[in-house]
Amino acid sequence: MGKKRRKSSQAPKPATPPGKRVLFSHALWYGLGVITVALAVGYFLFRSAGNDSQRSGSGSDHARNVKLGAAAQTRFDEFAGSESCASCHQKEFDLWKASTHGHAGGEPPQAKIIARFDGKPLYFKDAVVTPNINKQGEYVFAVEQEGMPAREIKVHAAVGGGHMYGGGTQSFFQKWPDGTVRFLPFDFIRRENLWFVQLRSDKTWVPISKEISFETDLANWPPNRVLGTLTEFSNCQNCHGSQIAVSYNQRERKYDTHYQSLTINCESCHGPGKRHIELVRKPGFEKVADIGMEPLATLSKDRSLTVCFECHATKDAIREEPYLPGESLEAYFSLKLPVLSDTFTVDGRVHNFGYQSTHLYSDCYLDGSMTCVDCHDPHSQGYRDVFGKALVGKFDNGQCTSCHASKALTAEQHSHHKSDSAGNLCTSCHMPFLQHQGIGQQLVFARSDHSIPIPRPAFDQRMGIENACQKCHRDKDLTWQERYVAEWYGTIKPHHPMIGNLIRAAVTPDQPTAEKLLLEPGAKHPMAQMNGLLSYTKRFLHPNMEVEDAQVVAKLKAFSQSEDIDLKAMGLMALDLSYGEKSDVKEFLTDQLKRSGTQEGAVRARWGVAADYFGTAYASSEDAQNAIACFKKSLQAKPDSIVTMSHLALSYLRAGDLPNAMVWLKNGIKLRPDKAVLHFQLAQTYAQAQQMSEAMRELEEGLKYAPEDQMAKRMLEQLRGR
Repeated sequence: MGKKRRKSSQAPKPATPPGKRVLFSHALWYGLGVITVALAVGYFLFRSAGNDSQRSGSGSDHARNVKLGAAAQTRFDEFAGSESCASCHQKEFDLWKASTHGHAGGEPPQAKIIARFDGKPLYFKDAVVTPNINKQGEYVFAVEQEGMPAREIKVHAAVGGGHMYGGGTQSFFQKWPDGTVRFLPFDFIRRENLWFVQLRSDKTWVPISKEISFETDLANWPPNRVLGTLTEFSNCQNCHGSQIAVSYNQRERKYDTHYQSLTINCESCHGPGKRHIELVRKPGFEKVADIGMEPLATLSKDRSLTVCFECHATKDAIREEPYLPGESLEAYFSLKLPVLSDTFTVDGRVHNFGYQSTHLYSDCYLDGSMTCVDCHDPHSQGYRDVFGKALVGKFDNGQCTSCHASKALTAEQHSHHKSDSAGNLCTSCHMPFLQHQGIGQQLVFARSDHSIPIPRPAFDQRMGIENACQKCHRDKDLTWQERYVAEWYGTIKPHHPMIGNLIRAAVTPDQPTAEKLLLEPGAKHPMAQMNGLLSYTKRFLHPNMEVEDAQVVAKLKAFSQSEDIDLKAMGLMALDLSYGEKSDVKEFLTDQLKRSGTQEGAVRARWGVAADYFGTAYASSEDAQNAIACFKKSLQAKPDSIVTMSHLALSYLRAGDLPNAMVWLKNGIKLRPDKAVLHFQLAQTYAQAQQMSEAMRELEEGLKYAPEDQMAKRMLEQLRGR
């Protein structure tokens, strides 16, 4: 038995969850010399710059001699484009060409525009926006505001075509002088046939109306969301196109945005094809094992899923270098760190907004071998059974009965619904289309539930989920639904044991009981284990605990030795956060990093992100001491994270320690002098310390790298006018 257990303070939930949403910004300021600094939330991995990013004496052994590895090289010249595949793979090419991937987006006129650019004005409270086609044949938004000159916003590209069954949309981009390609704030939804916007206040989608302010209510005005993954901007990662990569060009003092296409092309899944084409053009290639491209049909379950999860998953970026197909997805993104952001319900349904990685919670994945391509034809995006037989459509029971063969004999006996009714479809009960709650209720945006659950009316209601029975039987109450489920099926199959543990632990205040429920290194449900580990850390651990709990330490060490890289990193982070100052724990952490081998950089990146998350949580509840401790732990794991340096500087600033805030911003600038936002944040800190000449110097320096930044220009003008 360990020593007497001590209940600890709980890390609060952050006001803004980490991840790929809001990444990095310098703040608004009001009046002369009055500065407010906004909390930036975001994570990425940088090339090593040695230990210069750390202050002397920062100290943990495992923070020294960091092996970060070489950054992946951008390899645009290795991609050949989809057209080059057609000569050998004409059938597959034709299927792809006609698919939703083949029509995913593009630059007008190649992209099919479904939105109403019909010259009919859209009325805001303080503006009139008219989607139109101008005399040059360009798609534009004409904007009129009182007291301002009329202007046109040109559409340079569009993605989406309203293809999705549960609510399809189309979004638009504009190329900016700084080299970024940015989402415009006006979107179109096909089913409702109307224009809508996302609100800044709660991020919901609403039709454009006179109640909405163009200037103050829109989440994306001025446009701040970019195509590709960039730490300075809100972004949608690399999903809305093929081979998207964005980087800062120091020589040109602007960003380079590269993409092969805004469709989803062959090489998005298969990887770079140029070498493959060169090899198969040589005589006798049929006898050579290496054809320059790995056949996707031979991949394992998890590797096959990863191909689709490049886009169809909620994931957090862990490094800044652009990801290109053919690289290891886990070297650039984590699929389990989004659990930190409350992305999923306890049993794996989408909580606010998400994608099809909820499949990782399904019994078909956990207890079977089911991958995306068991149901979806990867070329046509049509539907098929596990044997590859084409099916009529998305509701064909053959998707399920090719594995669950007994249910195909008399499906009505299992469903208890008539053979020709919606209730006799497998998908109606096990993969219902659920509205994403983060979108709100004014527009339909529902996606099929890929966690493939069993209908549990009462449980679903407690989770805030519209259960499958309700989808058809809206006139029936919960008692009626529960009665028939019990009458037809008796005792329902229980949740996975680890899911059951999470449910019970949520109402268990007792620490020893919660430990047994939440910390299960051998549970064989990685997503739920991640959730349990996170929940226990939030509730019962805090930085630098004095009393060591031997049982907790043993379980955290077990997680730290997991083959799952996310569980391993989360275990190391939790152990370091709570007991990392103890000599035996330091030695263990150092040893585990050495044993990580080529994965050390990816482990450290995840560890740093997780520790930063807890720092952000403490900072949002104004607990500066614990926030600073967490950010320092993050930097011990990932010494060159300028995002965490910025967070640490902000915590010092809020604590009134301006000198240390300046030190950490200078550390970040030393690593990445081209990051204009760091100069702007340092300028704000100088201004708060009434060091105005230094503030102006940093604004001028930052504007060298971001010359179009209007906020920084206004700040500089005000300081010069003092």
